[in-house]
Amino acid sequence: MNNKIFIGVDVSKGYADVEFRNQAGTFLKQGRVFDDTAADHRALSDEMSRLREKNADAEFVVGLEASGGLERNWEKFFRALKDNFALELLVLNPYAVKKHLERNLRRNRTDKISAQNIADYLAVGRRRQDIEHQPRLTGSCTLYRCINSAIGRRVQAQCELQSLLPTVQPELVQYCRDGLPGWILELLLAYPTAARLAKARVKTVAKIKQLSESKASKLIAAAKESVASQLDEHTEQTILFLVREIEAQNEKIAQLQQILVDSLKNDQEVKIIDSVTGIGTWTAIVLHLEYGNLERFHSADAAVAYAGLDPRIDESGDLTRHCGISRAGRSRIRAALFMPTLAAIRFNPIIRRFYQRLIASGKDEKLAVVACMRKLIHIVYACCVTGKYFDPNYQKQSPKLTVEKSTGFQSVAQLLPSTKRALSTAAPVSRKEAKKRKAAAMPQKGVPPLMRGLRLPPNEG
Repeated sequence: MNNKIFIGVDVSKGYADVEFRNQAGTFLKQGRVFDDTAADHRALSDEMSRLREKNADAEFVVGLEASGGLERNWEKFFRALKDNFALELLVLNPYAVKKHLERNLRRNRTDKISAQNIADYLAVGRRRQDIEHQPRLTGSCTLYRCINSAIGRRVQAQCELQSLLPTVQPELVQYCRDGLPGWILELLLAYPTAARLAKARVKTVAKIKQLSESKASKLIAAAKESVASQLDEHTEQTILFLVREIEAQNEKIAQLQQILVDSLKNDQEVKIIDSVTGIGTWTAIVLHLEYGNLERFHSADAAVAYAGLDPRIDESGDLTRHCGISRAGRSRIRAALFMPTLAAIRFNPIIRRFYQRLIASGKDEKLAVVACMRKLIHIVYACCVTGKYFDPNYQKQSPKLTVEKSTGFQSVAQLLPSTKRALSTAAPVSRKEAKKRKAAAMPQKGVPPLMRGLRLPPNEG
């Protein structure tokens, strides 16, 4: 087995603290600071070369924390070293590294200690989800983050505009409860205040899309009797600025989204995700960029937890609290999946049957929708890991286990023997726990013996 040298890199703006650790837990060099310059990149490469001379069979494992993009120059530098060194590069979740630091009960936090902690984490605390960095989607993720930032600015402008409407044109509020329709923006651009709209002609207002003459007449009549309190010129300029900002952001966001769709629509994983009924091309791209390579998750439940849709249970002794979903994962995945899930409930037969079964059992509609979001991630995960397009009839084609009375009983219990041990009710447990154990061991009527709960030991219960 080759020796491994773990390199912890704590990235800051313009420089990085670097620590070298061997498998025995010894830090090989005093912590050094390297600037994010070509000269110091060469100096770090020379330092690694000297370590390799002393350890000819050494393999380097490099860990970088995701630092809002500051780590990308260092990613490029270490990737370029792969031709000369046996090197594995990992971009780590800062939260996981932080919890590793807390596990060691360290109270101080400096850049040097952070770099040492990263090196320790690489040696003894790595998770299965930590995989080698793949830079293929770096540019796409940058554009995707830019689009999300633009959407955030648009939402802020929309909120400001809607907060002004009750004092500028209160009669229009009733049309904006579910967002800002295009005709509202066009109307405000032409008539920013109620005073302006009150002086407009019906035929001129009716030229706006989605407005008939009768509706235009109704809006003008309401404006003439408006109780609006802000009718001054400065308010007009504020409304015009916000409307133009929203329209400009709408146009730019649409352009950037189209660029991203054109570049990724032929990606194999995007095409597989897009094949799931209810999910469109844009949502497929969002899931692809948020998740990266889905094969890095050891199970579908891990992918669900990454989206923060896993159920959170707080259990201690006899106390059990169900706290809903954890919301500890990526909120953008949850946001991106909400509308596709509603579409899947209508048009995807698997999701529709699942939703109907939950509603029939008495589940709340919102809870059922969240469960369908989780189910949709399970389907996406299965399709991507197997490399197969979505098939709504897959479950019908799958072989099912049956009970054969003539040749002996064949059941899940026989094919997958239980490793559970019967828990005794004679133990000094609480009444609630004893009741639970007795119910688990009680044979159920109408169920073959091998599929029943474990029986209690003799003379117990």
